Amino acid sequence: MRILHIISSAAAGGAEIYVRDLSVEMVKAGHEVFILFLDRASEAGRDGGFEAGFLNEIESHGIEYDFIGKDARKRPWRGVRKINQVADRFSPDVVHCHLYYAAIFSLFVKNAKVVYTHHNIRLGAKSIIYKLLDMKVSRYIGICLACKKLLEGVSRKKVERIDNGVTPERIQRRIRGGEHSADDIVQLISVGRLSDQKNLSLMISSLAKLTDARYHLKIAGEGGLRESLEQLVREKGLSDRVEFLGNVSNVDELLYDADVFVMSSAWEGLPIAQIEATLSGLPVVVTNVGGCAEIVHKACNGIVVDELDEEGYAAALQKMLTNSELRHLLSRNALDYSGDYLIKTSADKHIALYQEAITV
Repeated sequence: MRILHIISSAAAGGAEIYVRDLSVEMVKAGHEVFILFLDRASEAGRDGGFEAGFLNEIESHGIEYDFIGKDARKRPWRGVRKINQVADRFSPDVVHCHLYYAAIFSLFVKNAKVVYTHHNIRLGAKSIIYKLLDMKVSRYIGICLACKKLLEGVSRKKVERIDNGVTPERIQRRIRGGEHSADDIVQLISVGRLSDQKNLSLMISSLAKLTDARYHLKIAGEGGLRESLEQLVREKGLSDRVEFLGNVSNVDELLYDADVFVMSSAWEGLPIAQIEATLSGLPVVVTNVGGCAEIVHKACNGIVVDELDEEGYAAALQKMLTNSELRHLLSRNALDYSGDYLIKTSADKHIALYQEAITV
């Protein structure tokens, strides 16, 4: 098949990494893939160096790509025109949209089935937009049970659940916990964009309550909230315990070196960073948003915090930081029960869905 993916940008976000890995896996299976990006890194305020590496990688697998341009968000006819230009040249069997802007642009694509994946627990658009998309979209995909139910509430079409997956070759696995001195510093790792969604102020404020705990937190990611978060760290007196790394290209190494993965998101889909952490054997502390709890329930490797408050999150951190035997048990579970989250599994399910859509 010839598959056209449309995604926001060649950036370090979970959805973008997932689409890249899906595309590579589909090429390995004998399909032809084209990725159309909405924004350049410079237009979206993202890391240009990461974009260059991203594009080099997909090119090395024979994947073509192009850009629509950020201006299409305000002038949708430009998005429609660009998608049709690419479709005329590439002749896709399937146009797979990974953001609702793209799905709107694809309403006017001819001779191709349109598939739409929703990557978050928030719609991002008014529900009436999805009634419009029903006119063209053949299949909807929710990346977790929570996303599936969300789409089912706004669409009249069938919604498939296909969980996110990760390429295992980039994961370094090891067991955590076990023998641990009370004087040892527990290494925490957080991976994600510095944005309101990731809610890092909750994590930082919760850690500040643990005055006797021994830990060091590394925060990997870029975003507009870095300055205010660094200020919060100073105000809480945590400057010697919290380290901002910015955008990084060695997430696998950071996960390998860590003892616990932490995430305090206010909303999510099915986080790629959490899946990577789980596959690497990390115990996790996450908030109960989107599909975060689904991963923990399947892998039995962490603590889920139900309320977005400092007391509950601090209590979960305290339990994880002070119990090395618990970390060891959760780490072993992570290594034993995370096999469902592999990119080949996700790609195979996508290909089956595409084939079904084409033959109907």
